[in-house]
This record gives sequence, C-alpha cells and structure tokens, in this order.
Amino acid sequence: MTQRSSTSLSDGRRRALEATRAGFDAVIVGAGVNGLGMAWDAALRGLRVLVVEKGDIGSGTSSWSSKMIHGGLKYLEQYDVPLVRESLHEREWLLRAAPHLVRELRFIIPFYGRNTHSKNMLRVGMLAYDVLSFDKSLQHFQLHGRDAALRRAPGLDPAGLEGAAVFSDGQAVYPERISVEIALAAEAAGAVILTHARATELGMTGDRVTSITIHDELDGGDHTVPTSVVINAAGPWIDQVFDNVDLPRMNGGTKGTHLVVDPFPGAPAEAFYYEAVTDSRPLLVIPWKGRYLLGSTDIRFEGDLDTVSAGQDEYDYIIDETNKVLPGAGLTMADVKYAYTGVRPLPYKADGATGDITRRHELRSHAAEGRDGLFTLIGGKLTTFRQVGEEVGDLLSKRFGRRRKSVTRKLPLPGGGQPDLAALRAEVVHVGIDERLARRLVDQYGTRAVPLAALITSSQANSQVLDEAFGLTRGEVVWAVTNENAHRLSDVVARRVMTGVEDDLGLGSLDAVAAVCAELLGWDEARTASEIERHHSYITRFQPPGRN
Repeated sequence: MTQRSSTSLSDGRRRALEATRAGFDAVIVGAGVNGLGMAWDAALRGLRVLVVEKGDIGSGTSSWSSKMIHGGLKYLEQYDVPLVRESLHEREWLLRAAPHLVRELRFIIPFYGRNTHSKNMLRVGMLAYDVLSFDKSLQHFQLHGRDAALRRAPGLDPAGLEGAAVFSDGQAVYPERISVEIALAAEAAGAVILTHARATELGMTGDRVTSITIHDELDGGDHTVPTSVVINAAGPWIDQVFDNVDLPRMNGGTKGTHLVVDPFPGAPAEAFYYEAVTDSRPLLVIPWKGRYLLGSTDIRFEGDLDTVSAGQDEYDYIIDETNKVLPGAGLTMADVKYAYTGVRPLPYKADGATGDITRRHELRSHAAEGRDGLFTLIGGKLTTFRQVGEEVGDLLSKRFGRRRKSVTRKLPLPGGGQPDLAALRAEVVHVGIDERLARRLVDQYGTRAVPLAALITSSQANSQVLDEAFGLTRGEVVWAVTNENAHRLSDVVARRVMTGVEDDLGLGSLDAVAAVCAELLGWDEARTASEIERHHSYITRFQPPGRN
C-alpha cells in the first residue's frame, strides 16, 4: 500500500473546511474560469478569499466550449469593437502565460456567393480584426482567390466559391487544464478553494451580507461562513444558487453542442469557420487531438443544466452543414465518437435571435435590491477570465480600502514560464520519461511536467501504465489527487489526467484509476463502486442516442 501523502486532497479539504470558521473578505460561488480568475486577482492583493463550487473545478461551461482562445471575430457584426479588442489583448496574454495549453491555430473562412455576408464585407472584417490585434504575436491574415482557396483546402465545396480568408486565433486543447492551473495560481496566492460544496443560503443583517451557508456534498453537513461580500459567479446556474434569495431572472443561456469525429474525406488540415447554408450561423470544423470538433449550435435552453446533452436535431444540423461545406465528407451518426454540450452564461433575453445576445459580461450589484455585498457575474468567456478577475479585484480593493494593483497580466499560469516546449520536453526526457509520454506531459502540465516526471519515475509502482493507448501512468493519478484537488473519480478522469476526453470517455482504464484513487483517498469497496457508477452515469450525456 502506498503511504498517503500529507498533502493529499482529504487533508487539503479538511484544512479548507476548518478555514471557513474564521471567515473571509469575499466568498466566490463558482469555480469556473471566471470565479477562479477573481480569486487569483483578489488573493494577490492580500484579500482573504474563499471559492465554493458544487461540482469540480471547471466542471461546468468552462470545459464545454469550442476550445478556442479567440478575439471574437463574430462580435464585429454587433460593432462591439471594445469587446473584440479586450478579447484579443487577453488572447495574447494567454499565449504567453500558458504556451503549453494555448497554441496558434489557422482558420480558413470560405467566401460563397450564397453567404449573408459578402466577400467584401468579410475582407473588411478581416482587416479590422488584424488592426485590432496590432500587438499580436500570431500571423497576419491572408486573402485567397477561388483557385488558391481550393488548393489550400481541396475538400471545400467548389460551387459558388469566390475565395477565402485565412487568419489566426488561439486553441486551448484542454480548457479543463486551464481551469486547474488558475485554481492552483489562486491557491498559491492564498485563496481557499472548496469543491463539491454547494452554496445554499445568504446570511443578512439588515440589508448587508454577513455570511453564506454551504453544504458539503461529499460528507454532508452545513457550514456557515462569515463574509461581507459574496460574488455569484456560477455561470448559467446564477439563478439557482441561493434557496433564500428571490431576484429577477438574470441568466438566459443558450445551448451549444460540438461533435467529435475522426478524420474524414476532405477534412481540412486547418480549421474552418464558415456560414451555415440553412440559417447563416457561423460554424466550425476544428482539428483537435488527431480528431475534429464540429459545431456548434446556439439554442435557448430551459432544462436541467446538470444533465444537458445534445438532441438529435443538433446532431442532424451539424452533420448536414459539415457535409454541405465539405461534400466529400459523407458524415453520418455512425461517425460521431461522442458529443458534448455546454450552456453559455448569457444575460436573459426573452426573444430575438440568440446570436444577437451580447457576449459582454456584467458584474451586477444587488445593493439597490436590499442586499449590499451581493454581486452577480452575468456572462463571461474563457478568453477574458483574467480581465474579469482584474475588474473584480479593483472593486474589492476599493471596497476594502486596499491600494494594491492587479499584477496578473505580468504573471504566467503555474505551468507556464517556458515558451520553448522542445527544451522542456528534453528536460522531462532527461528525468527518465520516454519521448511520447514527455510530449503529452508537457502539453498537459507545462513546466509542472518536470516534478511530475520525477514522481512517475520515483518508483516502479508510479511508473505502471494504466492506459496503454493514452500512455497514462499511475503517477499521474497520484499527482491529481495529491497536487490538484481531485476528490472524485470523474475529477481525475475528466479534468486532470484527461483520459475522459478520449474516444472511450475514460472507460478503458476507469477501474484501474479508481483503484489508485481508492488507495489514496481511503475509499472502501462500496465507495469505489459508487464512484465508478457515478462516472458511467456522468458520461451518458456525451454518448450519441442508442449507444448508452
């Protein structure tokens, strides 16, 4: 049996629960990228911050995007130039702060005569996008005529094709890992993060916030935490957080589905950003981990946010539109490995086109409604989490009389700091890791791959391979539990070691991973079986109809 580390998650959780007794300056509800970004910035300014999350770090919308770090080309249609500029600025920071997690990706936009937007309009948009990203490190855009476009992407539908534009944006292969790294940065700055802890009630004295009550989802029990500020950053769940707070509806999230498929006839070497024939919506075909992401949809959603999944109409729509722009693809339902669906945390709007709903975020104070100290973040994107955190840090600093300025723009994420990934892989290989595993470890952990490699090679047990196809080692599971706040089996599989986004959704090595977790976290047979069943239940939302 492996001796349990003194820094195991159970010990960390116990310390976090004990810390709640003393109280905090601010409690943030929601451990998505925005809530974690707030905690990171505020903690660096010397504020006492607690983050509570009913699920896991990044387990909501933060994990289910198009996996892009982008400037928001489509926001130019709404003439929201400041949002585009802000997004491009933050994209550039992330490329520097986390070069292992965010990479340049080239996109092709085909121009068709049938498009709602004319070729000239798209050219102007490309020029504006390039001008607004004047300080970028990425390549500039290019324009191609019809023949050059077909040479670059021979699978394109040639009928009505007038040319194409090529531009760069960023790709986050593992947005789940971005959430984990922000959490680690926030903790290093002094924030306390308590996952699987659900906020239930807001405590008030008169019209001022004085506490928040949380329920421990793992061990049961309720804890009242003294605080004078609560920030509701629960994404699309913002209207469902408190049992005792009645506020007007704020969230009007829309459902976005992506399909994961293997390479197919006519599949592009670069990403596609194109206009759907059916309804002129922007759609994507994105190379990702040797496969492709197709999507996404944009549908108003009123159902259960915790079990949201793709409908057959979404599968049909995405497959049909992909086959139209790439007519040699011949995709069918049988080609879909799995689908994932997220709900965008957008402001509530009862009617109108979903594409017209602003993608801007708003930090709303509820002081005028008799709840001074309660704030709600409406909206927020993966790309701009740092900027959101800085804005909240400014607000909290003013409220608590602090003079410290935000410093996050000057800092890398914990796995960042080394832009030369080849040199970093060589360092990991030098520890005793083979080149294939070293490449994956660097891509997932950045500079933290070096101490992780040392752990893997520290014993024959930790070097044991649990998943041959993926190359997963036992040491990575140990690292997830002892260094990355993983409490449940799905935390490890879906958002730490990342076997959960492979074609089998982590099932191939699930029992082996569960056995390691049980040893480290003290699970008995019943708890281990429950965790395995829980993960099976969790992944049903990703499996195409008829494959559950």
